[in-house]
Amino acid sequence: MIDRRQVLAGAAAGMALALGTAMPARAEVTEAQLMVERARLTAMTLLGDPQYAPLKSLLGRAKGVLILPNVIQAGFFLGGGGGTGVLVARGTDGSWSGPAFYTMAEASFGLQFGGQQAQMMLVIMTDKGLNAVMDRSVKLGADAKVAVGELGTQVGAGYGVGVDADMYVYAKTSGLFGGLAVDGSVITPRKEWNDIFYGQQTTPEQILLDRAFYRPEAQALASVLSQ
Repeated sequence: MIDRRQVLAGAAAGMALALGTAMPARAEVTEAQLMVERARLTAMTLLGDPQYAPLKSLLGRAKGVLILPNVIQAGFFLGGGGGTGVLVARGTDGSWSGPAFYTMAEASFGLQFGGQQAQMMLVIMTDKGLNAVMDRSVKLGADAKVAVGELGTQVGAGYGVGVDADMYVYAKTSGLFGGLAVDGSVITPRKEWNDIFYGQQTTPEQILLDRAFYRPEAQALASVLSQ
């Protein structure tokens, strides 16, 4: 016979199990929301710096932009690192889509003078570049050509002539380093964050092209990119 203590113990165990599964999901929602806000602040930082005027010019013609608030690279002789960020795409009406979460992982060989952290924006200029990123996994430099964006307060009318790149990378770095290169980095969707953030099963195409989902947090980021 099941007594009252057994019932209470079973109920407590069930509640603990429910909380145990709900809490990590809730924590990931919060992390995803914070990532969108960090992406907004990163965009404000780079776009608000006169030295990044060419970035602003490119963004006005971009198909999409991947914003990585904190890319970490560390080590001597063997570089490795990466970061998580958000990708948004521009529609035919010029507006920006909601964010899709992506991870960039890097494992490059080469001399590294210490470690570095960077706020990074990859401005995607071609449909090929955007489709490559959305195609589950893209290796920069192989599946899409990447060039380091120029800096300076004067943006010439001929900017980009002779540079046939799918993406331009801009970054603000800190720490000691021997250069910033993204060739060989692999970008993949962070599906679990996408699904949790939008509360249902998603694909990058649904988020970025079809705009099948909406989150109000995305508006502040879109406003910064549209300025």
